Amino acid sequence: MDNTRICRLAAALAFAAVAASATDLQIQCPEGAHIRLDGADAGVCREAEEGRYLRDLAPGEHAVEVTLPGGEVRRHEVELDDVVPGRLDARDQQEKHAGMLYLQCIPQQCTVRVTGTDLEIDHEDLRLTEVPAGRYVLQFRRGKKTLEAVAFVKDGKPTGVRADFLAGRAGIVSAAEVPRLDDTGWDLAQTLESTVLQKNLRDQLDSDLRQMEALRKGKPVEKPEDVPPPQ
Repeated sequence: MDNTRICRLAAALAFAAVAASATDLQIQCPEGAHIRLDGADAGVCREAEEGRYLRDLAPGEHAVEVTLPGGEVRRHEVELDDVVPGRLDARDQQEKHAGMLYLQCIPQQCTVRVTGTDLEIDHEDLRLTEVPAGRYVLQFRRGKKTLEAVAFVKDGKPTGVRADFLAGRAGIVSAAEVPRLDDTGWDLAQTLESTVLQKNLRDQLDSDLRQMEALRKGKPVEKPEDVPPPQ
């Protein structure tokens, strides 16, 4: 085999190796946004493409720069796989509207059901942050008594709800009765999501411990529906 044929074969094999390891990247971006990949121009986002689709890219890390129609520049780092095409969402993310809940019960110590989870109010109040804006039906329970109130959480504002078991009613409290946002109690407050998560984890741990104790004593393991609701 002469040298010319050897060179051509080597070039073909090298091209095939590169092509075999090439991958693609789908960039979801607003119509008209300009794309740069690793410092080089990579075209303009079009709605018909759902952004910009880049083909035959080398696997590994890449720098993507998106210039929005208004001039704002956003930079992203992506790592492309040699098998699965990559995807980058560079669109404007809708801002999440959220407020706060300030919950009280009289006398102190009761439970309140928020988004299907029973939370304990074992201090003067329960404060929750990052509560998605919207309508909430809150059920306060103390012993065998249940009081219900409807609260509307507004973006960036605290909503106060009090359950008075002595008077037998629950409802919204005035803004003057809700601690100001610079009150240190708000600094210690947890988000609604983290509070619910912690409560669910504690309930699961308690259930596991009860099952282990039942097995140790040779008793039937209780089913979840057998566990009494919190009082």
